[in-house]
Order: sequence, then C-alpha cells, then structure tokens
Amino acid sequence: MAIDFGTCFTTAAVRPAQSDAVSAVEIENSRYLPSLVCLDDAGRLLTGRAAVQLAAQRPERAEQHPKRALLRQPAVLLDDCERETVDLVAAVLARAVAEARAQQGGAGPARTVLTHPADWSPADLDRLAEAAARAGIDRPELLPEPVAAARFYAARADGGTQSVAAGGGPIAVYDLGGGTVDTAVLRWEGSEFRTVAVAGDPGFGGRDLDQALFALLRDRALDLDPEPWQRLWDDPAPAAAHQRAHLGRELTLAKESLSSTGTVYLAVPGYPDPFVVQGGEYRAAVTPALTASVDLLDRVVARAGLTPADLAVVVLCGAASRTPPVADLIADWLGRSPELATDPKAAVALGALTEPPAPPAPAASDPAAADGATEGRRRWTVTHYPDEVDPYLDGRLSF
Repeated sequence: MAIDFGTCFTTAAVRPAQSDAVSAVEIENSRYLPSLVCLDDAGRLLTGRAAVQLAAQRPERAEQHPKRALLRQPAVLLDDCERETVDLVAAVLARAVAEARAQQGGAGPARTVLTHPADWSPADLDRLAEAAARAGIDRPELLPEPVAAARFYAARADGGTQSVAAGGGPIAVYDLGGGTVDTAVLRWEGSEFRTVAVAGDPGFGGRDLDQALFALLRDRALDLDPEPWQRLWDDPAPAAAHQRAHLGRELTLAKESLSSTGTVYLAVPGYPDPFVVQGGEYRAAVTPALTASVDLLDRVVARAGLTPADLAVVVLCGAASRTPPVADLIADWLGRSPELATDPKAAVALGALTEPPAPPAPAASDPAAADGATEGRRRWTVTHYPDEVDPYLDGRLSF
C-alpha cells in the first residue's frame, strides 16, 4: 500500500499481489482522511470524523496540521496534555493501514510506501519513519511526492511510461495541496524519474483560497449588517463553535463547486437570505496569490537550467489545483494546457504504487551494487543544485 500523508488530508492506495490494478482506500466513505488529530477525554488520539467533530467543540484539544508540527517541534500541547508529534502522525498512518487491512480481508501490506515532499531533509524523513514504526509499519519505502505524481501521469499518458521515457523531455510537477504548494522538475533517467530541482512554500495552499472566499463573504455580511457576523464570531458557546465549523466546511465545498459552476450560495447564521458569490469575483480575489505560486514554478524550472518551452508537460496535482485560475495561469505561462488528473488529490498515493520498468538486476558478483539497489528502493535521492536556494523567497511567497 501507499500513504500520502498530507498537511490537511491523507490519502492511501492499495495494489493487490500479482496485480497492476491500483485503487484508493475509502475511509468513512471518502478517499480523503482529514489529517487533523484530536485528544478525547480518555487520552486517546482520535482521527477522521470523530476528530473533526470533537475539534469543532474543543479546538484546544486538536492539532490541525500534524505534518507541519512534525517538522517544527517534538511535542504539542493538546489542552493540558503534552503529546509527541510523531505520535500524532502515527495515529493517522495507523488509521490508514487499519482501513486498508479491513478492506483487504484482514491481510497486512507486504510493502508500504510513504510519500513525502522532495525537499525534506534526512532528519525530517527519520521523523516520518519513526512515526511509521509507531504505527506498526515495518521498513517503509520513502518516495518523493513529485516522483509519484510523475509516475501517475506517465502510466496514463498515450503509450504509457515507455512512451514518456522515449520522449525524454523533462516533466514539471505543480502540487497545490490544502496547506502547501510544491513544485519540482524531473527527468527520466535509466528506469525512473529523478528530481533535479525543487521549491515549495509551506505557508500557502488551498486553505488560503478558502480564506479568500471567507473574506468575500465577511465583507458582504459586514456591509449588510455587522451585528450578526460579530455575534457569530465572538460567541464562545459550543453552539456558535459548531456553526463556525459548519460554515468553514461550507466554504470549502463552495470553493470546490466554483470549479464547475459560476455561482455559489452561502447561508450564514443570523442573516435571512444566503449570500451569492460569483465565480468571477472569487477568481479576482485568488489570482494574485496563485500568480505568485506560478512564479515559484517558473523559478524552479529556471534553476533546472530550462525554460517552459523545454518541458514535455506540467502535471497538476493536489486538491486545490482544480481551482479555476490555476490551469489558466499555468497555460498562459507554458503556452499550452497542463495535465490535470481526474482526482488530483489522490494522484500521489495512486502514483506511488505505479511501478516504473524494473531496472537491470545487479551482477551476482557485485554485492555492493545489490545492496545499493535495495537501498535505492527504500529511500530515493533528491539532487539539490547550488543555486537552488532563492535568497528572495525566504520560505514564503510574497503576496
């Protein structure tokens, strides 16, 4: 199985033995398990709907983004209880494994692949591996997310992976998830995609697009009548907290609906009629930030010594990549349309189990080569060029 542990959502996929058919794992009737973790009264770490429901009432007991916490600190305070961040991640990973086992008749995975951002350091990967061990995952294979995304694209391209390999052109990946944007350039070398340049912003993602929609709604409500809005957001009662959480979920659904419809309606407690948001005004609100993220893609292509015209394709993945301006902005920059997966949120998990052609077996007389081949399958190498650090980026995009 493969697990794509995301900032906001986690996806998993399985491939039965002796089969090339890869399928996403459904957890609580959804392919997307919230990465949020919440502590219950008994000291248990809850995941999924139970965690989301409790977090809406007791936000002080929740860690909204365990992936970020894993990199920033060894422990977090949930209410008055300190818990190690690796345990929070382990809870999410263990939930994914348990659901996969249940759907496969109780059988555990023979191999487990964990995907990760391509620019994670060895120390970051060690923390992920430790969380996996606490989740009962033995010797996971660690695969960079853009490699998985490139595999997913190549397997579905005309002629399959061999056709992409024969073309020889570099591939760029633009991954706009719920909490981050990551970009990478890859080349096909030998029998696998190799990441040659990476760049990302851990502080910008789909949740920021939700915030832009929230700002549109807030401004409209305040213009009409500020009192109900202020009452909704200042009220500490559990009922108000539930209303705020529900409105947050409605905003996310509305943002996704704007990918296919030009108008959404949002009901806000305290107002008699729903507010109408047009696709054009939402597009105008989010375009500056998305333009900055495309500039990040342009910089990573330049760091690889390439121009947009040199790219064979730009692959879009991540849930927020379906936001209407994304494909248009990248098409304007690239000069042609990018490739967007039918389910971009699950593309990385599915691609992680899409195997490239097998490399030639090492010679029997070369045990070092055999050992190296085994290690290469366990943890992939990312090449960083000397000029890859952008002194003007400083870890965040400037909006």
